[in-house]
Amino acid sequence: RSLKGKSIYKSLVGLMFFGALQAFTSCSDEPDAENYYTFTGEMVSDYLDNRPEQFSDFTKVLQRSGLYGMMATYGTYTCLAPTNEAMAQYLKERGFSSVEELTKEECDTLSWNHIIAETYFTTDLSDGKIPTANMNERFLTFSCDSDAVEGGNVMYYVNMASKLVVRDDSVENGVVHTLNRVIQPSSAYLPELLLEDKNISLFTSALTLTGLNDSLYEYIDNTYYCDPDSVNKGIPFHRTGAEYRMYYPANRMKRFTALVETNKVFAEAGIHNLDDLKAYAKDVYDKMYPEDAGLYDEDWTNRKNPLNRFIAYHLLPYYGAINDFTISESGIDYKTTCAMPNLIDCTDWYTTMMPGTVMKMSSPSEGLFINRKGVASRFSVRGTKVYTPTEMKTIHDQDLAEAGLPVDTLNQQALNGIYHYIDNVLTYNKETRDVVFNDRIRWNVVTMSPEFLNAGARGNTNGQHLTGFKQVDGWDFHGIIPTLALRERGVWMATYSDAVDLIGQFDVSFKLPPVPANTYEIRFAYGAGNDRGVVQIYFGEKDNMQPMGLPIDFRIWGGDPSIGWIADTEDTEENRSIDKAMHNRGYMKDMDSWNQGGSENLRANNGKYRKILTTQALDPNKEYWLRIKLVIENAEAELPINYFEFCPKSVYAGLTAEDTH
Repeated sequence: RSLKGKSIYKSLVGLMFFGALQAFTSCSDEPDAENYYTFTGEMVSDYLDNRPEQFSDFTKVLQRSGLYGMMATYGTYTCLAPTNEAMAQYLKERGFSSVEELTKEECDTLSWNHIIAETYFTTDLSDGKIPTANMNERFLTFSCDSDAVEGGNVMYYVNMASKLVVRDDSVENGVVHTLNRVIQPSSAYLPELLLEDKNISLFTSALTLTGLNDSLYEYIDNTYYCDPDSVNKGIPFHRTGAEYRMYYPANRMKRFTALVETNKVFAEAGIHNLDDLKAYAKDVYDKMYPEDAGLYDEDWTNRKNPLNRFIAYHLLPYYGAINDFTISESGIDYKTTCAMPNLIDCTDWYTTMMPGTVMKMSSPSEGLFINRKGVASRFSVRGTKVYTPTEMKTIHDQDLAEAGLPVDTLNQQALNGIYHYIDNVLTYNKETRDVVFNDRIRWNVVTMSPEFLNAGARGNTNGQHLTGFKQVDGWDFHGIIPTLALRERGVWMATYSDAVDLIGQFDVSFKLPPVPANTYEIRFAYGAGNDRGVVQIYFGEKDNMQPMGLPIDFRIWGGDPSIGWIADTEDTEENRSIDKAMHNRGYMKDMDSWNQGGSENLRANNGKYRKILTTQALDPNKEYWLRIKLVIENAEAELPINYFEFCPKSVYAGLTAEDTH
């Protein structure tokens, strides 16, 4: 792979510390004293050169690859440097006796795997994905464990196998971490990597039988091309009177996530073999789809087969590390700075690979949960927990040992995706559809297409760097490609601080998620601004979209009589009256559960509202699209898209008033 294809995704530098891991070891906030390093003004190259007894082999690899010169220049790098002992073990495993026997291409790959073009100290990282891909465009996992032999000290790992024996050595152009093992990202596609894990053999048997493993082999779109300058140097991006630079992905990636039960989890549910799993799936999905009951029972590859549906609901066409799914594990502690955890859990929604279904991801303080209902510990449906990499490694090793199997290495990162262990049997059942999803579905635009997560663009806190896109899966630009960028994450007046910016004479359509059958009030959350435009919004099936009322002028602020925004008072009844009057005009205030960096909440901002677009009965078996067309001539018009709400009739017209959260 050429050097111009290295990852340039600019991501956050301030991830929060590890939280406590229930029933597992936790990661310490403070490095051990022996791991502190006194800054001496060295570059990465100097640091390695000045310690030949530790790094001479890795230095030779960098020199042969051409990256050594980069390590001598100013920039922001994380160098994950394997020791000479680690290199010797790597060479021995490959049948080599010296670095000189490696090819130039092998040295390239080794170098790229150990360099990240951003600086990350261990105290910047949480249990999960290191936010920026390495220079080989591969994401790495960061996790920890407790060393019982050394008095319970916390040990840090990359990809669950390479231990940071010395960490956080600050240098002039970044940081160096010393590894006891060479990082070897798996070259296996996701279904191949799943087959390597003996703990999940029942799941992989069903995955293979249904043929859904064949759906998980996509990786790079070979038709995509982007000018190297747009990738490496970026292009100017003007927004709200400020100057930014926008960088485009070097490659267009297809990536996947599998959420997987271990054999032990299945056994605890009375599922011991493939026949048991077939019967379990049939029981669940015959009830969910009675019109299909008994019609496809032996047709394993049919998308209406119960086992096929069961496995497909475990698969997502997004790359989702544990700290990707919601914003709770990100640089700023949004749970205390912005989100109000007594009112909401940080939540995002995803379209699954089971046709016509979606999945809810929530992250209360207890961890990440699938299809949970309630707030914090006040849940009515607990949901299924997704294990962190640290927890996953512990379970993997324990389960293999208990089964009398050799404890081998674990790597959850495939060439084109990732997988996670979950703590319960996951299904799309009646409780999920009729209870958990019978709620206001607040869908962030960033998860409306896999494109954004698959590019590694979410979670960027470098305020002057945005990620641009020329193509977006499930979006149609109608022949006019606007400037489109994923906004940087920061303490900003957007829910979860993620938004997509459109600039130019835009005319954009995008596919909406397949929410459960219901009548919904569909709402568009946005912020007013003098640099916004006037747009016409259309809704319907792709070839039959109809205009939703008159054009909307996004330059009008809340105090305008057409909107009727009035600040809340101390009188609850008066506030409800104001809300009702706004609703009659087709508007709502934004939520009161999200603060702008600890100051006023969005509901108190007279430039933030939800526009009610339409009330429609939706069918998950149909494909609905939304079109946003600028109807004035303004090549500099801007429109930030934050989130959409699908609010069911039971909420917007229920027995109790809809809450303001």
